[in-house]
Amino acid sequence: MKWERRARRTGDLGPVAFKDVGEVLLGAAVFDNDRDMPATVRGTDGYFVEVDRPTGLSWRVHFSRLRRASVWEQRQLVAVGKHHGQQRKGLA
Repeated sequence: MKWERRARRTGDLGPVAFKDVGEVLLGAAVFDNDRDMPATVRGTDGYFVEVDRPTGLSWRVHFSRLRRASVWEQRQLVAVGKHHGQQRKGLA
């Protein structure tokens, strides 16, 4: 079917969670596995990472629950920001 994912090649592990909090870079696009949504890294506090979305939603999450955002998820994050900006203009 059209919407089915193709089988991954053997050895392709796909996106992997960060192994160390030092791998998480400030301003990087990441994907939170608990909330199932991409976000931008705002800062770190020990083992916890502060992330936020263009809509203003912010939260803290343990670094091991994050992974690098795919190109698709990075574009999704930009699109959410544009959409939110357009909505805010309409309310003003």
